[in-house]
Amino acid sequence: MNLLMFNLAVDAEHVTLAFGLRWIEELAKRFDHIDVITMHEGKHRLPPNVKVWSVGRERGYPKWFRVLRFYWLLGRVWRERPPAVAFAHMIPLFAVLFSPVARFAGCPSVLWYAHGATPGMLRLAHYLVDCVVTSTPQGFRIRSEKTTVVGQGIDLDLFPYRRRTPGSMFRIVTVGRLAPSKGQDILISALNEWRPPDGRAWKLIIVGDATSDSERAFAGKVRSLAQTVSAPNHVEFTGRLPPSDIARHLREGDVFVSLGTTGSLDKAIVEAMASGCPVLSCNDAFAELAAAGGFSNCVIGNDERAIRVGLTDYLALDQHQRDQIAERQARVARSDHSLNGLIDKLSAILRGAAEGRAP
Repeated sequence: MNLLMFNLAVDAEHVTLAFGLRWIEELAKRFDHIDVITMHEGKHRLPPNVKVWSVGRERGYPKWFRVLRFYWLLGRVWRERPPAVAFAHMIPLFAVLFSPVARFAGCPSVLWYAHGATPGMLRLAHYLVDCVVTSTPQGFRIRSEKTTVVGQGIDLDLFPYRRRTPGSMFRIVTVGRLAPSKGQDILISALNEWRPPDGRAWKLIIVGDATSDSERAFAGKVRSLAQTVSAPNHVEFTGRLPPSDIARHLREGDVFVSLGTTGSLDKAIVEAMASGCPVLSCNDAFAELAAAGGFSNCVIGNDERAIRVGLTDYLALDQHQRDQIAERQARVARSDHSLNGLIDKLSAILRGAAEGRAP
């Protein structure tokens, strides 16, 4: 069975979308051939049964030309290898553009979307596609019988569980774009004048970087703010890192703090959970996982006082209690959000759509 896939970027160096290559690699094991039509093509090494076609944003093509090229590429795909089903990954626009071709060719389409926002383009895409898949209920906030929740999908081999051993430094890790929605400024301000109740010094490791001009302006403010705290040398900015280095920081961290307000479950949260780095977060989807998994005390507010209280309360627990939290979080991440599990579920949904079966 041949699969047609749409996505935003096929680029191993992309700040936020490089993980998508692992999805393609795993899907390639389950389909005869995959044609990927992407908005942006960069560096990649994919299996031989995958062909990447770009509408050319990386070449500076204007929007009107990219739309024309999209349909030209669809013609090429159909002449070479007609697909049985189409899958749009976080790109409702391509799902909408594909809809007339889908109807004419009788090709069902599936949309993946995982974000708290519900723009008009998403609502239109939801109406036009056959079914929707998402990571958590909070990742798709349009009430619909078309929706199936399949988990986040992380590479468990890359993020193995490791039990924490307290050291002389209390290491706080956060991972994400340097952006107002991620709250790094609030976290730094919360740590100003804060001292761990067990007497240790603290260190904050901020992994990630800005991806736009507005985010770069915010990143500059955050770095300046870090110099004004009582222990400026205790805030480390790593910049963007490859997954292997992120995994190392999670292995070495004592706690992971996520203040993201995008609404959907952040992939970095699940990676930390799987690694045994206990997560404290204000994320809506995390709060639901915490309630079901028995670690609701890890849900914090996203204001400075709530962050300080959350960290202090966590450190007030004894090591056995902290280990229990880490084990509960890891159990949820590893049982419900593995990459292989997600791809198995997704493949079944795609094949079901191609064969006219509802998910």
